[in-house]
Amino acid sequence: MKNTVYYLDKPGGTFTPVEETLPEPAPGEIRIKILRTSVCQSDVVIYRQGLPRIKAWPAVILHEVSAKVEAVGEGVTKFSPGDLIGIGCDIPCGDLSCIYCGREGTGDWTSCPNTQATGHEFAGFARSHAILPDWFVELGPIAKFEAGFDADHACQLEPLACCLEGMTRVNRCIDNRIVVLIGAGSQSTYALQCALAMGARKVILVNRGAERLERVLRDFGNERVVGITWDEKVVENVLAECRPFNEPHFVMVNAPAEPGYRLAVQLMGYGTVMDGHAGVKGAGGKPRIAHEVDLNNDIHYKLQCYQATHGSGPHGINLARELLAGKKLPLIGKMTDATERFPHTSIHDAIRRAADPDSLKVIIDWE
Repeated sequence: MKNTVYYLDKPGGTFTPVEETLPEPAPGEIRIKILRTSVCQSDVVIYRQGLPRIKAWPAVILHEVSAKVEAVGEGVTKFSPGDLIGIGCDIPCGDLSCIYCGREGTGDWTSCPNTQATGHEFAGFARSHAILPDWFVELGPIAKFEAGFDADHACQLEPLACCLEGMTRVNRCIDNRIVVLIGAGSQSTYALQCALAMGARKVILVNRGAERLERVLRDFGNERVVGITWDEKVVENVLAECRPFNEPHFVMVNAPAEPGYRLAVQLMGYGTVMDGHAGVKGAGGKPRIAHEVDLNNDIHYKLQCYQATHGSGPHGINLARELLAGKKLPLIGKMTDATERFPHTSIHDAIRRAADPDSLKVIIDWE
């Protein structure tokens, strides 16, 4: 059968559709038809300046996807033709004996020295169809949804999973707690919805730009959500909103810039968990952001926790599926408005829209 694949020739370059022949799935494999790909801010960075993990160009990018299983190879029992699936970005290395990724592994794929990710080492989903290899089918981040589930929602499995990895690494840091989200982009909007579903007492959303902050508060806010402008009084204003507590319980950095990290550490108090979720990276790699911590007076006596999460494994994927399938994120449809939907023939326009200051989640429709 024919498969349309969009190759990006270079960072900042052109997407060129190429028609290729796709074979029938071999034993253990499945063939999928792409339904939706949503655009991550990582895709914006990759398009604009590339990424060191992408070793060769042209490349096939995009990694947030929902798909329909079209055919299964001999021996596949987990999936059947017609199944709707969502797929995560971080994937096993392919070594079935790997202590992280293999059959007896821990599932901590991002800790594996040979870790892979779709749109990086493994070809992304800017293509109409794909064959998933046997190790991917057996161990990979594939979540199945019931018939009739919204493909728009299923394609957001991966960013939700990433968010939930950070919000659940430390027990009870969300339920009945004060949550601060730095940045009001798509990841903070996912985190906001998850925090409310998980019983947060209050969610404080911090952002520099007014447009996106206003949109998120309007569409996702309630009496437990407060928006704060990121200005010279931001620390004072955030701490005032934490009352009757003296500081927040959980701070997530979703602004991929050094000032986000600098702000987060100023908010650390007794028992605060900080998750450095949005890493700072560019074409040249990851810049150093130095910060000194008193291991005794801060970490021990103040019970502070500094952590970072990037990507997801089975834990996050399973949690994200539970929230989506259980209809516990009833507003997720508002992540995408009419100006954020594009056909697959307009991938460049979709990425450009995702970079706009008011945009949340751009979805590319492959049907």
